[in-house]
Amino acid sequence: MKKTLAAVAVLGAFAGSAIAADVTLYGRIDTGVGYSHIDADTAGVEDVDNFSMESGQQSGSRWGLKGTEDLGNGLTVGFVLEDGFTSDDGAEKGVMFDRESSLFLEGGFGKLAFGRIGSINNGTSSWAQIGMINAFGTSSWGGHSLQVGSVMATAGVWDNMVAYQTPNFAGFTVYAQYSMGDTTDAIADGVDGHENESDADRYYVIGATYENGPIAAYFAVDSTNYQSWKNGPQDVDDSLTVTLGGSYDFDVAKVYLGVQYFDEVDGDDFSGVINDVDGAPTVGMIKGYGVSLTADAPVAGGKAMFGIGYMDAEAADSENTDFDLTRYVVSVGYSYPFSKRTDVYAAASYMQDKYEQGTTEVEPSAYGLYVGLRHLF
Repeated sequence: MKKTLAAVAVLGAFAGSAIAADVTLYGRIDTGVGYSHIDADTAGVEDVDNFSMESGQQSGSRWGLKGTEDLGNGLTVGFVLEDGFTSDDGAEKGVMFDRESSLFLEGGFGKLAFGRIGSINNGTSSWAQIGMINAFGTSSWGGHSLQVGSVMATAGVWDNMVAYQTPNFAGFTVYAQYSMGDTTDAIADGVDGHENESDADRYYVIGATYENGPIAAYFAVDSTNYQSWKNGPQDVDDSLTVTLGGSYDFDVAKVYLGVQYFDEVDGDDFSGVINDVDGAPTVGMIKGYGVSLTADAPVAGGKAMFGIGYMDAEAADSENTDFDLTRYVVSVGYSYPFSKRTDVYAAASYMQDKYEQGTTEVEPSAYGLYVGLRHLF
């Protein structure tokens, strides 16, 4: 897959500098179709059926450039430029190099990086780690499936981040990240969004992974220091998540367990049925916990996946009225490789949300079937 200096043939602007470094062009294209049926469980609100072509069901479509240069004395400098797009229509997903735009220095001390970088508590960028606690990872699998983001909060990608990773010590690796401010979102909210100031969201996380034989484990604590100045002072509590999980490979099957406590997390961080139902309360800040138990196993030359998940939370709607939210998710899937770089996949899921607000109790649900083809280059 690695093509030394391949980027020179794609972007002539790199021709002068790429000679001195090892530069790789890489990417993946994931395109498929999906069907979903959503039952609002509300009088006067019709059920919704949707059949559409989709991008990134198993993993987000992307292309990127990465490179390194040996500086000697055990030091390496490198970069990652990764851009996400939707393969069904060719559209950009946000800013250029939205998935990562980083420069790093690596040596005996570990790895130190700067730029637009994904949190370890998410599934985007080269620093992502939380996907290791779930057989379905962090991609959408249709939006109503048992991936990490349906029952746990994931922190996304952050501008102006400093990230550090220690060397591996007996299977342990420790991570620390701090974002000086997500200025892109702050500007969209109508404020200046100065780095390290209260008019921009700031973010930090510390975590660790452990890998030893059949055992893999993950632990992280993170917080968003929310923008507290928006055309005047705002009274905003910071978020907190504590995530713990891992996997054990029994050879015949690999079992994953993930648990997360979350507090004052933006409801937009979760994918779910309630977000797609007319008349349902808007999920604002949310507090609770989520748990997932999943597994994968080699079957007929491919990989089968299955699992169950649960979330229990308290939330506030757009009018700051509290309500209780619970969620159940069941998913099964299968991926079959045609080669080392190409595979075909299918997944089926059922999700039910229940929200209780005063005397109102509603249980919207969704089921779906998704198939697709993925190619890595």
